[in-house]
Amino acid sequence: MTLQFLDPTSISKEFEIKDIGAEDLILEVKIYHCNDFISIDKQHLISYLLRLYVLDKCNPVLTPLPPQTHMGTALKEKLVKFKSLKVNYPSAIGSIDYLSTATLPDLSHAVRALSQFLESPRINNWDNFLHILEYLNGSQNIGLVYSWGSKEGVRAYSNMDWGNFQETHFSLTGFLVTFEGSLVIWKTRKQLTVSISTAEAEYKELCYLMSELVWFQQWCHEFSLSQVSKPIPIHEENQSCINTV
Repeated sequence: MTLQFLDPTSISKEFEIKDIGAEDLILEVKIYHCNDFISIDKQHLISYLLRLYVLDKCNPVLTPLPPQTHMGTALKEKLVKFKSLKVNYPSAIGSIDYLSTATLPDLSHAVRALSQFLESPRINNWDNFLHILEYLNGSQNIGLVYSWGSKEGVRAYSNMDWGNFQETHFSLTGFLVTFEGSLVIWKTRKQLTVSISTAEAEYKELCYLMSELVWFQQWCHEFSLSQVSKPIPIHEENQSCINTV
């Protein structure tokens, strides 16, 4: 990102603003100011959640979800066992959802997967939530960094988890967009139709990603950010999808 873009004087020429100085906490997001970059995180909220669920002294794990995790069918015994815990599952998922949308994109896939069971959670969903907290215990000091001076421009990346939901066979897809090396957009979502191949699921996600990129180009144009090139390179690994495009 450019210093000119971050300069309040330049922004005030186009918009009416009020300069309140350098803030260090906005909407529970902690901001750290350095000479050539800024970083944001929610370490204080993560610490609170770990203490709330008595996991502040747990052993950290390396991934948000255990490897090869699939959202299985709602077995009756799993539903009954979860109800015996008497915990607020929607509130728990909402807390980590807020983390994923603001500073922790690495949680997006796990949060979207567990959000499908807000109405009828089962015991394995709760175990997966606790696993996320164990992951956060080892990565709570990690956040997003925004620097300036890079010449990379805009780049986009797309991927998917084909047929992740065993009950519906829907796919879980996601993408991210970087601007001059810094992450600016990330989304994970469940597709609402069944894809008969990985290529079809990837193609659907590419269409959604391209609509987001059109919006982002228009936004950058309004702020006179000339670094946004056309066309924007999209990184895709599915060869069948690439051949289709």
